[in-house]
Amino acid sequence: MKALKLLKLLDDWLEKALFYLSGILLLVIATAVFYAVTMRYAFNEPPLWADEAPRAFFLWMTYLGIIVATKRGQNIRVTHFIDKIAPLPRLVLETFMHVLVLIMLVALVWYNIPILQLQAGGSMLSTGWSFIWLYAPVSVGCALMFVYQARLTVRSWANYKSVTAGE
Repeated sequence: MKALKLLKLLDDWLEKALFYLSGILLLVIATAVFYAVTMRYAFNEPPLWADEAPRAFFLWMTYLGIIVATKRGQNIRVTHFIDKIAPLPRLVLETFMHVLVLIMLVALVWYNIPILQLQAGGSMLSTGWSFIWLYAPVSVGCALMFVYQARLTVRSWANYKSVTAGE
């Protein structure tokens, strides 16, 4: 039981860290873009990193935010019709949806690995950062989303069991 509490605590900490890191990255992006635009149009001295750095921050912010949304079950889906379906067909439909998402996440990581290997030797001209920083968010994000999507699948089955037990 103590190990489960520790895992739950670590999971909650990870969610909060990802949530706040996404927010901080949004502030960094806004600040960087504001600075770059000001320098470009007010002083005619655009910073060299004005395109690459915000793009890398945006990718990380997006994937970290998607991880948090997936963990919370707040990923985009239309529930108007699925809420009206009987429990067993709903379970089948939700399981099918979860399996498709899991397959997609595995495919994204699988096909991103060669891209990471290809880009490992290069670096961005303006920042000197490795191109890995542009492509790693896909693999990191999809791997963590896989864990949380699998959890949502288990939760769907638990909800079905609780609904059918109450009937």
